[in-house]
This record gives sequence, C-alpha cells and structure tokens, in this order.
Amino acid sequence: MIGAAALLFPLLLMNSKAYASVDVLGLAELKGEDGEEEKTNGLWLSGAQEMQDLAQLSWEYMQDMQCWLWPDKCEDKKGHTEWSWSTFGWDSLHLLTDWYAKVLESTDFSSGSITNNLTGLQWDLERRIHGQHLAVRQILTSLKRFLQEDGPKKTLALSFHGWTGTGKNLAARIIAENLYQDGQRSRCTRVFIPQLHFPHLSHVEAYKVQLRKQIQAVFSHCAQPLFVFDEADKLPAALLQSLFPLLNPEEMQDSRSIFIFLSGVGASVINEVVLNFWRAGRHREEITLGDLDRPLRAAVHQSKDPFLTRQLWTHDLINEFVPFLPLERRHVKLCARDAIEARGLPYNERALESVMQELLFVPQEEKIFSAQGCKQVGQRINFMKL
Repeated sequence: MIGAAALLFPLLLMNSKAYASVDVLGLAELKGEDGEEEKTNGLWLSGAQEMQDLAQLSWEYMQDMQCWLWPDKCEDKKGHTEWSWSTFGWDSLHLLTDWYAKVLESTDFSSGSITNNLTGLQWDLERRIHGQHLAVRQILTSLKRFLQEDGPKKTLALSFHGWTGTGKNLAARIIAENLYQDGQRSRCTRVFIPQLHFPHLSHVEAYKVQLRKQIQAVFSHCAQPLFVFDEADKLPAALLQSLFPLLNPEEMQDSRSIFIFLSGVGASVINEVVLNFWRAGRHREEITLGDLDRPLRAAVHQSKDPFLTRQLWTHDLINEFVPFLPLERRHVKLCARDAIEARGLPYNERALESVMQELLFVPQEEKIFSAQGCKQVGQRINFMKL
C-alpha cells in the first residue's frame, strides 16, 4: 500500500495545483554528497513543468509495476525502453529518482543492529532450505570465514545460480534475518529488483547516480551493509560502473560489506548434472562442488548475459559461485509442509499429495524435478481445501 501511494503521490500533487513549491513528504534521511538537502530538510520541486514531468514518469513506473505483478493483464508495449519525452530533462528525472529513494528510505523505521548470529544462520539454512546441501554448505563456509576473519575489512560477493523456486531468495532472506536484528527491514540491507528499480534503459544514467547514492547512504550509517540484487542477469550492464568500485577490495578498504547476486544463468547446466546423477542411480547428496564448478563456469562464460560473463567474472569480483539444485518431489513436499504449518493448518500425507498433483514435474519422461521448484506451493495451498 505504501508503494502504491508513493507512485500516485505526484498525480495527487498535480490535482492540488500546488505548483509553486512542494516539499515531497519532507524526507531528508538520504542526503547527497554536497549536503544540499540538509539545508532544505526535504526535496523541493518548483514549477508546473517539473510537476507534469514527474507525474508522467510516475505513471509509467506504476504501469511497469502493474505489468511486473500481473503480466496477464499487461498490454503489449513494444519499444517500451525507447520512451522519451521532449520536455523531460535531467533535473526532473534526477528529482524523481531521488524522491523514490527517499520514499523507500522513509518506510524503514528499524534499526541497523548487527547480530551476526551464525548459529541461527546454520539452523535456519539447514531446516528451511530443502534439497540444497551444496548451497547451504557454501553459504555457511563463506560467511563464517568472512565474519570471523581478522584483518582489514573487505567485501564478500556471492553469486547464487539456479532454477526458479529453488531457494535463492529464501537463502538471501535467511542471511539477512540472522545477520541483522530486523532482517531485510534493517537499514543495513537493500534489495534491488531490475524490473522494478531499473525498468527503463533510456534512464540508465539516472539509475547509475541513484544506485551509487543509495548504496553510499547505507554505508554511511552501517558498518556491515548487505546488498541483494535479484535477477542480476537482467541488470543493465551500464550500472556496473557504479558497482565496480564498491566490489573492489582495494578501493573499499575501510568497509565490510556483503553483495549477493541472484541469477538463473547456468541453471540448465546444474539441472543436467543432477539429472545425470539420477539416471546413473547415484544420490544427489553425492554431488560435490567439483562436479559443478567447471560446467557452471563454462556456462557463465558462454552466456549472452553481459553482467556475469564479461564484467564481474572477468574482473574477478565474485568470491563464490553458489549452485542451487533442481528440487525433487520429496523436497517440494517439505516446502508444502512448511507453508501449511506457517498458516496454522492441519495436514496429512494426503494433503501434501494433493498439492503435488497441482504442480508440473519435468523432464516429460521421468518427471523428477518441479518445473517451478517451491515457488507456486504457497499459492496452490491458498486455493485448496485441506
């Protein structure tokens, strides 16, 4: 609701005819490097044209969010990324992106308390992430080494790879919950989604400025920030110019930060390795990182995705590749069990089987892996009578 209100706010300002000078929400927590906003105690807009531009782009953002949330109700928009307005200048666009950052910042009233509960992290990963022995082990090993190691502060960059619904987002959320008192609501954490935060390629220059500004704002009030980039393979390549210095330990010697990139790149290779083990009569728990390391790296190199192949990987900025395996029926059942228990509903084996019947399993012959992992399990349960 807060996000929807934020998107519609410029339109309400238009109808109010408050064109002379408007203090947008009076927010001043996210300050620029020049400190100008400290003097104004908020973001000020002046002039009817700026308000019209702001309302126009805000409307496009709202349409983008609607298409992202409900694709089936979205009209086809060819040439979407080429939209432009002749009267729309850099100042107006900068005001808009800055304002959106302030809205996001204003909704976070929690503290930035760092807990680094490694015991809780291990407990949660082992009990809430199903069928991912490699990912759980890799995440625990990397974070323990990073957080317990003495010496100069540095940056940890993890790249999660795997099919949809295999637990990448859940793992990132569990990490935030155990490293910070308020989890993903902590002022030390930021989650970026390309389709939501960077939808227009024509505005990439504004995104670069705003992304760096938001990240630096978190650095300014948190000694151990966590940044999560969902669907990182869809990030505009030009945004990497803003990330390179932050991921380079030589340039960020006075900070300790964690970057997690979630991606589907290499998922097919991971699935093929797991399928070959199954066909050979071997247990998936026998799969080691060595079995996946070479094919996964090859897949990343051969991918058309410029983000991982030619940029972060080429510059050796990723510390660990974390593979997420496709989920079998028994793993999805555990997800269904967790979802039902979270709703406080009774269940039995028959109820779990009824959920499984609503899901698609592949390949067509063997029907071993859930095509959507655990992603649609919660939705199916909501529409079922258990």
